[in-house]
Amino acid sequence: MTDRGDRRGDANGMWAGRQKRRSRWPARVAIVGGFLIFLIVAGILADKGVDWYSNRSSSTTTTEAAHGPSVKVVVNPGMTATEIGRLLEEKGVIDSSSEFLDLVKERGTEDSLKPGIYSLYEDQQALDVVDMLEQGSASPSFKLTIPEGLAVGQIAAILTDGGTISGSSYEDLSKEPAEFFVPKVGDSTPKVTTLEGLLFPSTYYLLEGDGATELIGAQLAAFAEKTASLPWQNAKELGLTPYEIVIVASLIEKEASIAEERAKVAAVIYNRLKADMTLGIDATVRYAVNKWTGSLTTKDLETDSPYNTRVMKGLPPTPIANPGLAALKAALEPAAVDYLYYVLSDTEGHHFFTASYDEFLEAKDKAPKQ
Repeated sequence: MTDRGDRRGDANGMWAGRQKRRSRWPARVAIVGGFLIFLIVAGILADKGVDWYSNRSSSTTTTEAAHGPSVKVVVNPGMTATEIGRLLEEKGVIDSSSEFLDLVKERGTEDSLKPGIYSLYEDQQALDVVDMLEQGSASPSFKLTIPEGLAVGQIAAILTDGGTISGSSYEDLSKEPAEFFVPKVGDSTPKVTTLEGLLFPSTYYLLEGDGATELIGAQLAAFAEKTASLPWQNAKELGLTPYEIVIVASLIEKEASIAEERAKVAAVIYNRLKADMTLGIDATVRYAVNKWTGSLTTKDLETDSPYNTRVMKGLPPTPIANPGLAALKAALEPAAVDYLYYVLSDTEGHHFFTASYDEFLEAKDKAPKQ
């Protein structure tokens, strides 16, 4: 009984298995047939130029995909319509800067395009861009002005007082050039230990939430843009590297407050270097002891530092401030004079220049107290 029962169970199981295998055939035919129909329909759609996958995906298309990649464009105060158009073309926002310029001239708004940070897109319609610039449809931002001729420590103090950006973070990051794209100075990128001198002074628009990193990045980019057309080839004739020209420019910024005196101060620096004299510039001592106000003491003036040009010959190892365009131009194009000395001659910042040490001493006795 048990053996037959087992055999019946086996027989029933085998039959059931055969029944199940036979039942799969209609389903397989249906699947294969459906797939063939799908291929035929897809082929027809392809012949008619229908991109079924793209259309299917279009229901989740992002703004970037619809308009092209997003582009942040910073329009700084004082930029001309020509400069703005060139910037937009370089960023890929518009195809033609000349077309942009023609458009704003036709609308009479070439002098009323508003500065700020704009979120635009590649290949955007020029008319839409002009509308945004005319209306000032910039992203929420804040304006920050960095004056010419300030050292990093002085800029950090301004930032701390303003409360928008951390001054200590700014100062710390300025000592980490490897964290940034160091701009070219002339034809080459200098190997630097500090970004002092390359943080271009200007007015910047930053997005709300931006910090020291974004400000430094903007300053370095501005240095590259604003100084690219300077006559850096003059550096070789002056016996210096382009980076050393920046050092000279930083000295000029600290010494000359009168525009027409910058080239004369530059001449004094070069003449003293050629004569193997110390530069004797107190601003370098102030940089060494971080003392920008008040009188320098005897101890300050005797500070053992490579920045103390009262003691050490030659240029300091790095810039002592961040020069503007005028000081850089003066450093590259010094006045053709033989002056070796200068001394303050009035309270407005004018200096008396001379090649005579005796004349210098006489003028120094008459100089106003600083």
